Amino acid sequence: MTNKEFLERISRKIDLEMDEVKGLSASLIEAVLDGVHEGDSVTIQGFGSFEPRVKASRKIYNPTSKTYMVVPSKTTLGYKMSAALKAQLNKE
Repeated sequence: MTNKEFLERISRKIDLEMDEVKGLSASLIEAVLDGVHEGDSVTIQGFGSFEPRVKASRKIYNPTSKTYMVVPSKTTLGYKMSAALKAQLNKE
């Protein structure tokens, strides 16, 4: 499903214009990223939680140049599905 199809589906379900749904979607993503950027875990009831995960710096070997280089640490976004969503997905 593309982003456009996703937004169209939401638009039909809640009976809002596409521009309004795009704004809501962008606001939701921005709010989650703001919370995670501050170092907090963001939980959306019935959906899951997003949290910042820090990958440590590490030393890697470059076989082309036959040298070692250091990859700096970075923050990634972790997601854990809620139990309610997991139950819905596994319902038969």
